[in-house]
Amino acid sequence: MTYRGLRCKEVGRTGRGVAVVIAAIVAIAGTGAAAASAATTYRCPLTMGVVCDVPLSGGVHGDVLIGDGYGFNLRGNGAAGYVQVDNSGTIPMGKFPISFSVEVKGVGIPSSSVGDYDVVRGTPAGNWKIEVVAKNNRTTARAACFFKGASGKATAAGGPDLNTRQGQWTTITCTDTGSAVELRVDGVLAKRVAVSTGMIPNPGPMLVGAKDTSGGDQFSGYARNVQIDIP
Repeated sequence: MTYRGLRCKEVGRTGRGVAVVIAAIVAIAGTGAAAASAATTYRCPLTMGVVCDVPLSGGVHGDVLIGDGYGFNLRGNGAAGYVQVDNSGTIPMGKFPISFSVEVKGVGIPSSSVGDYDVVRGTPAGNWKIEVVAKNNRTTARAACFFKGASGKATAAGGPDLNTRQGQWTTITCTDTGSAVELRVDGVLAKRVAVSTGMIPNPGPMLVGAKDTSGGDQFSGYARNVQIDIP
């Protein structure tokens, strides 16, 4: 009779050695898990007291309501509302996976005059961005990711209709794994597009709420907890 490769009569005298081996395996696994989770996170909470956490520094411009999350372009007063993070170009993006996420609420369907909503965007070229796009003949609003690097680009769009979830916070996460662009909505994989983008240029600044400082592709809704995770 054997038990996991050991004869029963041998268990007593080998138990101590087995325990040592198991402890070593656990220690190695723990080290691997710690290494795998050793990502660097950059955050802009967009709350009453904090725009961005150090080392990022963000400024609020135009039509922005400040509270539990920021309301962008809701007054309709013609002043483009956005947060500008001038030193976002210091975030290194030479390794994968790279993930961006944001929580949104109160998101409707982008009008034809707007085109789509740029929620978070790396400017000036928009090499990476989190968007809300109109689908199904502009009857639904879907989350979308875009990454453009030295060797390729891709858009991944999908997930639930955000127009039906206006009363709740929804987390949109965009990831470039190095071999694919992935969109997750509330942690659920909604779309995966195989592509090798190569390194993502990130000159900055990062904008939240608009495509550019003149108000192109203005986002209309609430956003909070912008987060960038890099290896």
